[in-house]
Amino acid sequence: MARFLRLYCFVCLLSLASGSTYGEKPARGARDVSISMGRRGTIVSITPGRSRTSNVAGVSKPSYPFPRPRLAGFSPWIAITTSDERRPINQDDWAHYLHASYVGNSLTGSASTDFVLGILDSGADVDLVAGSFAEVLGITGPLLTNNVIQIGGVGGFVDAYVTQPLAFFAAGLPSINEEGVLDLSAVRGHSNVSAIAAPPIDCGSGAVVSAVLGTPFIAFHNLHIRVDSPRKITKDGVTVQGPDVTIHDKFDDLPFYQHAIALDFGGPLLEVTTASYLPDFLNFDDQDSPVIPTLLSAFAFTQPTGGAFFTTILVLQGEPSPTNIVQSMRVLVDTGAQTSIMSEAMVAALSLPNEPDFTVDACGVGGLVPGLAGYYVDYVKINAQGGALEFSRAPFIVLDLPSIEGNTVILDGILGMNFFWNRNITFEPSITATGFLTVSEPIPFAAGDFDLNLSVDPNDVAALVSCLTGPDGGQLSPDCEHIDVDQDGQIGLYDFSLLQNCYSGQEVAADPSCGG
Repeated sequence: MARFLRLYCFVCLLSLASGSTYGEKPARGARDVSISMGRRGTIVSITPGRSRTSNVAGVSKPSYPFPRPRLAGFSPWIAITTSDERRPINQDDWAHYLHASYVGNSLTGSASTDFVLGILDSGADVDLVAGSFAEVLGITGPLLTNNVIQIGGVGGFVDAYVTQPLAFFAAGLPSINEEGVLDLSAVRGHSNVSAIAAPPIDCGSGAVVSAVLGTPFIAFHNLHIRVDSPRKITKDGVTVQGPDVTIHDKFDDLPFYQHAIALDFGGPLLEVTTASYLPDFLNFDDQDSPVIPTLLSAFAFTQPTGGAFFTTILVLQGEPSPTNIVQSMRVLVDTGAQTSIMSEAMVAALSLPNEPDFTVDACGVGGLVPGLAGYYVDYVKINAQGGALEFSRAPFIVLDLPSIEGNTVILDGILGMNFFWNRNITFEPSITATGFLTVSEPIPFAAGDFDLNLSVDPNDVAALVSCLTGPDGGQLSPDCEHIDVDQDGQIGLYDFSLLQNCYSGQEVAADPSCGG
């Protein structure tokens, strides 16, 4: 019989390919995309809505004085592999163990070649593998318990299996050589970990979930994510590109970045010291098998409950006044979400209109959910030591999400990586004190380097052509706004001329100052 476990923070749908809309005819003006919302699902289609700017001569456009976040930021891709390392059966030790190198025996032919491309996701409550990716990692047969839980996300719920304890290891994409071999001396990991093996999730063009390492791993490490050093890798016919990610223990020196955003830990428990699973005490024939997978927990022998890392951002719509004040949003900081989310209550608090700026179709574990509203928020401020970060015209998807901090609490929102698309960051969480997300000054990219691979090449030309509007072509799709280099509300000859001036060719570095 399936058990229901409210694992709100771990259903993380990470796209490996562009999605579709299950055969439904897209709305006029809709664009197919593939943008991760972290555990909520994947945006597969975007439709522009009402126009807030004008291309008509003599009609003024709104002024946006601060940088504009993209709709989609980066994904922290990593290589993930496994081993059989666990505590001996009947030792009554359910906590995980951290490792600075690979230990144990491979579950497959070779841990250095049988790995998958996954995500480091601070919004995920557990480690997770999905579909055929579990087979690649050797998580099959006796490593799957008979214990089933329901996992939920966009579209509904599906059954997933709790795994027997095993070990997960990860390293950044640079640890994979040209022959596709992972350097096991570069990995860090944890063992005695019970994960979730989910069924494949299909958004019309293949599985969108690979593997995820969540807070049971991330909470005990620091992450350095460098967008100024992008990496591209092809594995099993799938090509991904992401920033250079390195995983550090808590005592490693990390680079100094100018802005330090405070993070606080939140969850059902006031105290968390470890991550552990819970055996099935009701099954006398197999009491060693986990019934609840490894989550953050108070102690090794208590029921695990999970947790997440939060900060507060300030938002404002329209001009500030005594009757229109800045609103506070307590947001979960989610490295696995390319985009950001706000609740319906925040939409009301900001007095946003009934008609959204755009709508998105999202795919999740239960299928397609069409027509989620999206808004541009005029002003967002993130306070930080070293100087606050301020943004204009920041895109948010509207979705109510129950908070890990209480079943009756709705999150104000999710802070995704779209706010940091052009910045290096370190993610330094803490379960006992104040953690920090440190953020660099903006990294200069050449005009026309839309995919941030440091070159202006045919892929960038194709991106611009797909977004062309012409001088009177109407409303821009949100996923095209970053291609509007001069921010005039249209994509045409001027934007193309900037790209042409900066064109470097494939795998040839472009001059960041080429745009004038």
